[in-house]
Amino acid sequence: MQEAATLSAVVSVMLVLVGIILSLILPVALKLLRGQRLESLEGTKPSLSQRVAAAWHRYGGNKYSKIILAATLVAVVLVFLLGLKFFTARDAVLAGFAWESLVNKLVTGSAK
Repeated sequence: MQEAATLSAVVSVMLVLVGIILSLILPVALKLLRGQRLESLEGTKPSLSQRVAAAWHRYGGNKYSKIILAATLVAVVLVFLLGLKFFTARDAVLAGFAWESLVNKLVTGSAK
C-alpha cells in the first residue's frame, strides 16, 4: 500500500494561518454585509475601498493586526512543535479555523 503524501511544513503553516485568519475575518465580514452600510455626505454609494477602510476603523483593525501576528505564531506552533501533518489543504485550513474558534470561545466565554 502506498502512503498518502503529506503537505510540507511551510505549506501547512500557511494553510493553518489562512484558516485562522478566515475565522477572524468572517464575523466582521458578516456584520459588514448585513446592511451596516456607510452613508456618504453626498448620498452616493461609497466605493469598496471606502467600505473596507470604514470597517477597519469601526471594528478596530489595528487590534486585528496584532491578532494576525499572534495567529502566525500559533500556526507555527501547531505545525512544527506539535508535529501536525496534513494530507490536504482543506484539512489544514479547517484545523486553523477550528483552533481559532475554540480559543475565541474559551476566551470570550461564548460557549455557554
